[in-house]
Amino acid sequence: MKKKIIYTLIIAVMLMAVLTACGENDKKDDSENASGGKEIDVQAAADKILSDGDFKDQLAAVDKSMALGRLYSLDESSIEAAAFYTNSNSTAEEIAIIKANSSDYVETIKAAYEKRVSDQKEACKDYLPDEMPKLESAVIYTNGNYVVLCVSNDNSKAEDIIKELFK
Repeated sequence: MKKKIIYTLIIAVMLMAVLTACGENDKKDDSENASGGKEIDVQAAADKILSDGDFKDQLAAVDKSMALGRLYSLDESSIEAAAFYTNSNSTAEEIAIIKANSSDYVETIKAAYEKRVSDQKEACKDYLPDEMPKLESAVIYTNGNYVVLCVSNDNSKAEDIIKELFK
């Protein structure tokens, strides 16, 4: 009789372990955001683009409030996280990564990036004409609630780095 109870308990424990393991597959991966995309650390991502990308200029970190207000004219309360690097005024190179609080704000960020690139084209056309090809091929990439802008010496390489961050 004792053997039956022990075997029953062992089978019950094994069954619970199997059912618990199966339940784990139904849970959403913690590395994914609400819109289905991968969660990333925006500062680490900006640092990766800076270190692995091709930049002629020595880019400097820019304060979030200053960048959102002055460079992109965006509402800081609609931003969950952001990281920025900008040029020394001798190139048009820059990196901006923003994670919006909601998907409703993604298009607004994208439009702000497009306006920034357009403004930079206008500013550089006479002052820094050699920077125009970089601006013409500027990378604006969206994934879930993230929007990335990168203007570099090799925008194709930058785009590959950005896409790899979200894999």
